[in-house]
Amino acid sequence: MIEKGIHTMKKGLPGRILDDIRTDIIREAYPIGSRLPSERELSHKYGASRFAVREAIAVLAQGGFVETHPQSGTFVRDFFRDGSLETLVQVLRVRRAIDRQTLESLLGFRLITETSAAGEAALRITDDEAECLRKNLERKQSHLDNITVLTECDFDFHFSIIGISGNIISRLVFQSFKPVYSFFTEFFYSIKGAPEASLRLNMKLLGALTRGDAAASRKSMEEILKYGEKKVFEAIRDGGSVILLGR
Repeated sequence: MIEKGIHTMKKGLPGRILDDIRTDIIREAYPIGSRLPSERELSHKYGASRFAVREAIAVLAQGGFVETHPQSGTFVRDFFRDGSLETLVQVLRVRRAIDRQTLESLLGFRLITETSAAGEAALRITDDEAECLRKNLERKQSHLDNITVLTECDFDFHFSIIGISGNIISRLVFQSFKPVYSFFTEFFYSIKGAPEASLRLNMKLLGALTRGDAAASRKSMEEILKYGEKKVFEAIRDGGSVILLGR
């Protein structure tokens, strides 16, 4: 619902106010705990009505960026602590970088969720589902030099396995994770040798799934994710953040 509100607002002045203030917050022009300018000051700055400013502030509050205290004003929240995956997506889009701890947390989440899903999927997969995964890898093989297609294929492959596993909650969370996932997958596929190695590992997993071998499927998924983690961290030069690819 938050994302829907953001897209609607972007058509008008409230959307521009929202984008500007959110960008200033993420870039720490307004540090965590600081007070935003008053509605009157923001109305003057943007040549907008106080209603338009109030609307933008309301969406920022929904996203976990600010909170308003009556008679005191609007203050910047610790948006990493109080926000959501969508909040993280917005931060990535502005900063184009992520700290190592957050990256490790995301990769750890994937490892736990997807290795379990692969084991369950091996026990549930149908011939039609296996054929869809096979076609996905054929498309991937035909576009090993196209990062956009590789990213699409990668998400669809992993998302399909989670869907086959039958875990509805994991499926919903993974879908919400898609924008963040895409940032890192694009970075991964820009690394020399990663597309070819990823394809080989994916094909190995598909073989385990079609055999109905749950243990081998979990092991293959772990191998895929550990390889991706290793390559990403090897590609980090400054030791503190990953510079993400732009679209």
